[in-house]
Amino acid sequence: MSSNAIKAQGTELQLGAGSPLTYTKIAEINSFSGPGGSVSVIDVTDLSSEAKEKLAGLNDNGQLSFEANFIPTNTQQAALRTAKENGTTCSFKLVFTDGTEWTFSAIVTGFSTSGSIDGVVKLSATLEISGEIVES
Repeated sequence: MSSNAIKAQGTELQLGAGSPLTYTKIAEINSFSGPGGSVSVIDVTDLSSEAKEKLAGLNDNGQLSFEANFIPTNTQQAALRTAKENGTTCSFKLVFTDGTEWTFSAIVTGFSTSGSIDGVVKLSATLEISGEIVES
């Protein structure tokens, strides 16, 4: 039986800029996690309830984090750092290898670099998603 799994290799995270909005791949991403998130729970229990009663509240699409090889001269990586410093909301597109695309807005809440012996300098970034994720 064949699998319907899609490969991670080739997935792209793209940063949107300009008007009209155009997306450009963020260079040399090694891994990503997310989007995640949860739905808030609204307690609607009253004194006649026989057990807790709840409704689903707003969806919070959480965060997307990723690691990449740090390239100081890369336009998209520099734009992420600037967006974090300025608190700017940016447009992103996550493009999977099967052609599925998730487009969303996010605030860059984390941007850090790290390195170690026999390694390259890595960039770690965290995006806090604002609003819905549109799938196409």
